[in-house]
Amino acid sequence: MSRPRTHRSLRFDSLESRELLSGMTAPTAEQQYALSLINRARMNPAATAEQISNGVTPDLQSTLSYYHVDLNATAQAIASTPAKPPLAWNSDLATAAQGHSQDMVNNQYQSHTGSDGSTAEQRMKQAGYTGASSTGENAYAYADSVDQAMQAFLIDWGVSDQGHRRNLLQGNVSSADAYREVGIGIASTSASSKVGPLVITQDFGSQASDKAQLLGIAYNDSDNSGTYGIGEGQGNVQVDATNLSTGKTTSVQTWSAGGYQMALDPGSYQVTSSVNGKVVKSVAVTIGTDNVEQDFLLNQTWDGRSRDAVISSLTTPPTPAPAPVVQTTVAPVVQTTAAPVVQTTAAPVTLFIPTAAKTVSIPVAKPFATAKATSTPSFTGSWTSWTAQKA
Repeated sequence: MSRPRTHRSLRFDSLESRELLSGMTAPTAEQQYALSLINRARMNPAATAEQISNGVTPDLQSTLSYYHVDLNATAQAIASTPAKPPLAWNSDLATAAQGHSQDMVNNQYQSHTGSDGSTAEQRMKQAGYTGASSTGENAYAYADSVDQAMQAFLIDWGVSDQGHRRNLLQGNVSSADAYREVGIGIASTSASSKVGPLVITQDFGSQASDKAQLLGIAYNDSDNSGTYGIGEGQGNVQVDATNLSTGKTTSVQTWSAGGYQMALDPGSYQVTSSVNGKVVKSVAVTIGTDNVEQDFLLNQTWDGRSRDAVISSLTTPPTPAPAPVVQTTVAPVVQTTAAPVVQTTAAPVTLFIPTAAKTVSIPVAKPFATAKATSTPSFTGSWTSWTAQKA
């Protein structure tokens, strides 16, 4: 079996709510696809493990052999990871991630330390992501594709503590303490570049004030894969979430890449997708404290009803039906002779007063992973990872 084509010696550096707004930068088709891969892995680790096992190319096998990776053991570890809620898109984190990816392209390097000496946490704060309860970063400067970068992060070849995989899947973290948002930076390189052809950074975070978000993708499954692919998303699909207790409807339209998200209070909702006023699908969704994903396949049979009629039926209380009229027959009056009145002494009345009742080619270069909490973190494993912990 051939060795990998190249082997780069890299420097490993240690590192120290939001409803859709008009100023929010929506993800590109590539970024939306990368987000969908992250959320598939988090929500269904077993299916992701199967895809990795079935997607072994000669280059991947060569890389796994070089780093002495037992793919069966790796797949089993991924498959046994408890599912976690999906991540919402955050444009501040995306700004930080994109800036770092482009910096690595411009300066031909791979590290969590920027060319200006900045840390991942500093870049996130500078991009506007403040008040974070936890943050983390994955970076890979030698990706062939978005899929291959995810493969590298999940298998984590050459990284003994599996820091990238832990950032993505968070198997040992409760849902309440898990990341809630992510931003992804993808930069392309030229043919003569020493890095690339894609340089990918994933910046993760959570903020204590975040509400749970309903998120998903509206798309045409043109390749019949059952999952979203680049270019399959549909923009301007209306998504309405009607709170069945209050009657309030929160509405957004999908981005050009097909994604959408909205911050919602806990409760029971009817979520309705529609195009030009015609309903694609209407489904019941329960929102608690965790993000929830609801996708809409546009090439399946549509509901077909009027969007306005459906929303109106959910927000207008029904008119009560009138009480039934009961017809009766009046009994005839019978004349009788009154009985004589007998005077008696009234019995005494006793007044009873009751007591009161008692009253939760793949390049062989190693990617990088970091994670950090705003409280003092503890350093674990190798130079590539910090574990986010709360004090």
